[in-house]
Amino acid sequence: MTRDTSTTLPPLRVAALTCALVAGCGLAPVALALAPRPGEPVAVLTLFPDAPIPKAVAASGASILWLSTGGHVAVLDASGRDAAADLRRAGAFLVLAAGPLGACFPGYRSPPILTGSSPS
Repeated sequence: MTRDTSTTLPPLRVAALTCALVAGCGLAPVALALAPRPGEPVAVLTLFPDAPIPKAVAASGASILWLSTGGHVAVLDASGRDAAADLRRAGAFLVLAAGPLGACFPGYRSPPILTGSSPS
């Protein structure tokens, strides 16, 4: 009896490595696109309207540009400061850039700076 000493990986390990590579390469551009920049509107998401996130929004002092019907999503004006950092310090966990997500919010219109429209 001879033992198979080939260097092939088991199929499950190959699948796991492929998934890890795809997830790693696919999530990096998404994370960069959704990272909030200072001075631009930010979106704050929560599952529970009575969670600490609405309190963090109130504590940040940023004005609300748009609020979802159930209170789970808010778009805040961050002009002139880093509202994302203020919100995270106040306890908000998921703070994203509102520019790429603006099309997903019914009734929200992104400022012309984010949409690229020129004044006429």
